Amino acid sequence: MRDRLASLHRASGTCSCLMAGCTLSFLVVCALLIAAPTLLGRALRPDAEAVLRRMLAALAICYWLAYNIWWNWHGLDLRTGLPLQICDLNGLVAPFALLTGQRWARATLYFWTAALTLQAFIQPALTAGPASPVFWAFWTAHTIIAACAVYDIGVLGFRPGWHDLGYALAVSAAYVALIVPLKLWLGSNYGYLGNPSAENEIPPFVRALGPWPQRAIILVALAAFGFVVVLLPWRIAARRSTLGRPGMRGCNPCGR
Repeated sequence: MRDRLASLHRASGTCSCLMAGCTLSFLVVCALLIAAPTLLGRALRPDAEAVLRRMLAALAICYWLAYNIWWNWHGLDLRTGLPLQICDLNGLVAPFALLTGQRWARATLYFWTAALTLQAFIQPALTAGPASPVFWAFWTAHTIIAACAVYDIGVLGFRPGWHDLGYALAVSAAYVALIVPLKLWLGSNYGYLGNPSAENEIPPFVRALGPWPQRAIILVALAAFGFVVVLLPWRIAARRSTLGRPGMRGCNPCGR
């Protein structure tokens, strides 16, 4: 659920080629598990689909609770143990969006997942192998979040617009406003916006952005840019669909 899972095992002696093979295999498995609820939901009647949606949301909530209890079983470390990484919060936003249909939650789920959580699959900050529970927790958490986001698109018909981008930016700004004071107070690295003394707490792709606070500023800017990037395909598709309707060719749908 949180990329900080990996920092616990940076010193792992797992062979890199073995890890590459495990990662590839689990990407395939995760893709199948992410798609499965959506494929099933699209085939069900509305009443049965609602039951499936609630079950998926319940799974996300139960896993989130179980994981956080397990992670802090031996005591809560405020600097690393609070569920305040993006994927931690997204793990709660996901079931909330499915259960309530609140537009701001659906928008946040989409943009956070497509632009941020997806990075866990592209460049997983994980060196622990299948023998470690951290390995399974990492993939399970991100798979559940992605499954909820894909379900919202493929079954519930969510299509992001510019106003949804505004929701996501507002929620993200509130997140940064929460995290920065905590970083100053605790010396934490939630959201990778901090400056921890241990270098292994900073993923390589974040470290490549330069020294702190430069990298924190760049990271926030890249996140906002990523939101726009994952929105553009939907807006382009919507515009082409509008222009392709009878009577709409040759006219500007915006009236300009």
